[in-house]
Amino acid sequence: MDVVVDSSVTSPSPGGNGWFVTLALSPGTGSGRLDWHPDGLADPETITVKVGRAPLSDQQVDRIGKVVAGFSSIDVIDRAEWTYLHNQGRWDYVPAGEDDLLGAVEELTYLVRECLE
Repeated sequence: MDVVVDSSVTSPSPGGNGWFVTLALSPGTGSGRLDWHPDGLADPETITVKVGRAPLSDQQVDRIGKVVAGFSSIDVIDRAEWTYLHNQGRWDYVPAGEDDLLGAVEELTYLVRECLE
């Protein structure tokens, strides 16, 4: 899985909350990327992991890339389906079969944040 950092957008978000470095995973594409996004404005068809407010060092990016590439449950995220939930009136990812999508995202979030310490 490729990890790319786009740090070309560095201005603060409206409201002054700052910009987050976000790991965005797009299920079904097998790709991951690190982008700058104002809080809450990432591509809606991605699962995002907020990893901090400061630019990442090359070493941190390298560690995150290795964690994502070696993450054993990445297929759980990749199999998730972007679906309209009629009973809730919103779009979201639905896990395939008995997959623990929330657990996989939480585990990956923990591992990525651990790379920043």
